[in-house]
Amino acid sequence: MLQRILLVALLLSALGVGVVSAQDGITVTWWTEVNSMPSNVQEVFVDAFNAAHPDITLELIGQESLNETLRTAVQAGEAPDLLQTPGASFIAEFVDAGLVEPLEDAAAELGWSDKLLDWAYQSGQLGGVLYSIPLTYESLVLFYNKTVFDDNGWSPPTNIDEFNGIAAAAEDIGIFPLAYGNATWQPSNEHLMGMYLNAFAGRENVYKALVGEIPWTDESIAGATDLLRGHIADNGWFSGSLENYFANGGDDWRVELASGDAAMVLSGTWNFRSIGGFFEEVGQEWDWAPIPPMSDMAGEYGYELATGSTVSVNAQSPNVDAAIKVLDFLISDPALVLQLAANVGFGEWVVPVHFAPEDFPEGTDGRVSRFFADFAAVTGAGRIGYTTWTFWPADPNVHLWEAVENVWWGDISVEEYLEEHERLWQIERDAGNVLPVPAPAMGGY
Repeated sequence: MLQRILLVALLLSALGVGVVSAQDGITVTWWTEVNSMPSNVQEVFVDAFNAAHPDITLELIGQESLNETLRTAVQAGEAPDLLQTPGASFIAEFVDAGLVEPLEDAAAELGWSDKLLDWAYQSGQLGGVLYSIPLTYESLVLFYNKTVFDDNGWSPPTNIDEFNGIAAAAEDIGIFPLAYGNATWQPSNEHLMGMYLNAFAGRENVYKALVGEIPWTDESIAGATDLLRGHIADNGWFSGSLENYFANGGDDWRVELASGDAAMVLSGTWNFRSIGGFFEEVGQEWDWAPIPPMSDMAGEYGYELATGSTVSVNAQSPNVDAAIKVLDFLISDPALVLQLAANVGFGEWVVPVHFAPEDFPEGTDGRVSRFFADFAAVTGAGRIGYTTWTFWPADPNVHLWEAVENVWWGDISVEEYLEEHERLWQIERDAGNVLPVPAPAMGGY
């Protein structure tokens, strides 16, 4: 049978007749994290792209453990056309291995620097060349129980004195000033470290440390580290004690905040996706505010920059041009992006493009749209901070959130911790493994 098929093909070829394959056209494959995939992504994005590009078929495939699955596939030469990784720091190792297609020329031709937020475009560059596009962005804010705040006549804190005042008032009425925990995700430690570094040392000093203009042992960095140590270990502000912090999982601290057992939480905007349900169960109300500056070194509040996932083009793909068309389709339509993001509570798939108020779907929670509007205005003015998982190389990043527990337990000093952190950073600098860092507007947080 196979010989007959080959013979027919040869005859048709000799007569100049083309043979149509069973799958006509190009198929572009993209693996994504199944747990964060919008339920409307097929209809809103995939089907829309395929309808607009009849010669290309996009296949978006959910994976349970994307990072591990992708690494295995890359090593076997069986990776998809589009490579999705957990963040900018992860893509660097694929770039070093020559596995990622440079996107600088395509970006220039298609105007991506105008379509993406400036900091987001810069975050995807290595050595001045664009290699990745953020699939989602996030930041860190202060969530609070609005019902508790209203009942006690409190307003969201705008500086360290007001923050300390609310913490003291919360303890006076028998609730935790803050809730949090790392039992289900140990790197939650870096959320807190990053917030305190930016809000205490200020964006200027964090930027200088990132680019090597000051060491990580600088007094501004040490002061931020010690302030968090005092709040979490000495004061027991986070869920009552350091022991409770280590025992709390994600649902535990959300319940503490929603039930009024805690006044505030310092965490990420990915909580927009889930926090409302906890409050609805108990009939209370939540809100958010910017993280208040925590020292005289900090000026006006800012927002820390973070990419939650990135997408790149597989340099080994036979469909590079088609894969680039997929990315361009996504980042060229802000309303489409927001339809996808709204489906997952604006906690995932928030591609950092320029949004206008009319782009938001009808019925969008005003608290959420208020964040994105303020984020765009504030970061556009250069009042930016830096999340650890976006701007720290891998080894210093792990050290930051893992070894800080020894500081909190009192096993090592702040100075010893930061000396080791500086040593690890120096190794990365010597190896050329530092990541692109957009410069802030100088003068505080």
